[in-house]
Amino acid sequence: MNRALLAFLTASVLTVPAASRDERGAVYMFLVDSGGILHAASDGRIASEPRLLTLDPPTRWVRMVVREITSGQYDWAMGDKAAPVPRDADRPLPDPVPPNEIRVAFRQIGDSDHRLLVIANGYDRALAYRAYVHVNGKDQYTDVCTVPPGRHGFEHWPYAIDRITLVDLRLEPWQEGRQPRCE
Repeated sequence: MNRALLAFLTASVLTVPAASRDERGAVYMFLVDSGGILHAASDGRIASEPRLLTLDPPTRWVRMVVREITSGQYDWAMGDKAAPVPRDADRPLPDPVPPNEIRVAFRQIGDSDHRLLVIANGYDRALAYRAYVHVNGKDQYTDVCTVPPGRHGFEHWPYAIDRITLVDLRLEPWQEGRQPRCE
């Protein structure tokens, strides 16, 4: 087979989100600069195969959030502490969240080693999940926060990650005004 064709096919396969099943249910793996669209069953389990999402350049709103996150403004929001992105007149409007789907984007921030996970939750319940990052050849658990209904969730790591694996995704009841749970 032509080496160029083989390289193209290999690169194409490696950019598609992968899903498999284990004891935690569906497992979704995303490489850097990839994304997918997921759907929930009526019982709240996220069990669909991801549909490949071609990542557009970050919007003005996402770029603003990234500037704030990487500036150190939210350094206290680590571990079990979430930091809601304020909604006020001085900020661009948040990106719309498509109803009845979950959009996942895992990005490299510019030319840096920083990584960003953005999840848009278009359901009427909160999205809970767990995550593992692949760093220096090893998978390690990382804290993440629930994503409230109709909102975006942002997770930032100030170091290079090859891929992220999302597990135990599920929708759960949400009470307005509650803080996201981080674990």
